[in-house]
Amino acid sequence: PDTQVPRRSPMRLLKRSGDAFVHGKSNAAGEVRLLPEHEEDLWHAYNLIVVGDCVAATTFRKVQRETVTGSTTSERLKIQLRIEVRRVDFDPEAGELRLGGVITADGQVGALAEGLRLGAAHTLQLEVSRPFSLSKEEWDTVALERLLEASNDTPGGGRAELAAVLLQPGLANVCLISHGMSVVKARVESHLPRRGNAAMATAAAKATDKWRAQVLAALLQHTDLDALKALVVAGPGFAKDDFVRWATEEAARRGGEEGKKLARSLPKWLAVHASSAHKHALREVLADPAIAARVADTKAAGEVAALAEFLTLLTRDPDRVAYGYRHVLAATEQGAVHRLLLSDNLFRARSLLRRRQAVSLVESARASGAALHVFSSHHVSGAQLASFSGFAAVLRYALPLDPDDVEDEDEGEEEEGLSAPRTTPRR
Repeated sequence: PDTQVPRRSPMRLLKRSGDAFVHGKSNAAGEVRLLPEHEEDLWHAYNLIVVGDCVAATTFRKVQRETVTGSTTSERLKIQLRIEVRRVDFDPEAGELRLGGVITADGQVGALAEGLRLGAAHTLQLEVSRPFSLSKEEWDTVALERLLEASNDTPGGGRAELAAVLLQPGLANVCLISHGMSVVKARVESHLPRRGNAAMATAAAKATDKWRAQVLAALLQHTDLDALKALVVAGPGFAKDDFVRWATEEAARRGGEEGKKLARSLPKWLAVHASSAHKHALREVLADPAIAARVADTKAAGEVAALAEFLTLLTRDPDRVAYGYRHVLAATEQGAVHRLLLSDNLFRARSLLRRRQAVSLVESARASGAALHVFSSHHVSGAQLASFSGFAAVLRYALPLDPDDVEDEDEGEEEEGLSAPRTTPRR
């Protein structure tokens, strides 16, 4: 029987203040204090923080002071700083979120007392178990929903429920797949000698078993097997089947708690075909019906299915889909949108006007009863959607749209990544 595994706790919301939260005003200012407790929480923070926001956190800063004699001394201080964000960099594989910006004047920050210059450039690095404060001049509906998702234990809310081992002889990539990210956590490579005579065959078998042990060690290090809904072993040929068979025997050999944990997870293991052991093969893995059935109630599965529906209709009935900002906006205004597919990059655009356009599109589509799917740029499905400008829709009925709308997209939209792709004519 399946064992019920407690979910990881969500990112902790320590404090809320401002009109957006106290008085419930829409598009109002407000500040929250958050505590990331897992690496996945940094992904939520990445989605919440945009250029122009103010973030306060504990950081280290080298400060120079001038003595009464005119000489200078430098000291590395651990202080609380608030910056106005100018750049947001996120590395999901390393689990690092860095915010570049300038130190701002704020009564809570002793910048002058510490010998710091207001307006100086500084980079904050947000880390797990280190709280930070986020202040926005305008909390729109999308930002509020992301905050709710981050601070509530919603199914698939960024927590990895699917792991994949993509392998072929001598190469394996251990990946974690969640609603927000598909990340390669470990890459295991080894030269496996060819089989020949009896001695060479013995050496090849030993080298292969050593490589498999390294792959299994990486899998145990980077995943919580009890919490996964499925563990996919994928690749070309028979290497995937041989690895599953070896792991089954290894669970019996190891014994102890680690062996029991491995044995408990084996019913979740699925061996499926993939064209290669590289990350791009995850698209094939997620499209496999057996995998889709295992993770049917997660957001990642819903997004993969929505994108597959869009691509199928684009080929068979192109008037039933729209992509590019102007086409999707026109379809939304006519109440024709059944599913709205958006890239999360649209909500991180540098231009406040562009972000408002994306939020307005979401609100209009929802008002007409459309389903919303926001794709992460760090997920394989999000990378596919980006090739359609980040704006796409599945329509309720055929709606021929004027292709000149795409050709007339202004340069500003193209710079923000909102225009439709120009590689082929729409119709």
